[in-house]
Amino acid sequence: MCYLGGKFLGKEFSTVTILMILLHRAVLGFVIGISALRIHWALHGILLGFIIGLPVYPLAYVEGGAIAYSVMSILWGFFIELFTSVIFKAKAVTT
Repeated sequence: MCYLGGKFLGKEFSTVTILMILLHRAVLGFVIGISALRIHWALHGILLGFIIGLPVYPLAYVEGGAIAYSVMSILWGFFIELFTSVIFKAKAVTT
């Protein structure tokens, strides 16, 4: 989705940038999966999307896509949480 959006806007992505985006989404899904925060699912996804996206913000700023990267991090956090909590109804395991 990010790659296609960038192509539509005429932006070229390096291989490192594409790998960084894929790794970010994988880490975001993992952190959402192991998170023990007890807040509403939508806020949980948005908050973790924002937090996990923060370390990459300086690199995205240098490459000229910091705002788009931050917004997409938040949206992906929301979408991951939507699919896991609402659509697939994954339950949190508590010990």
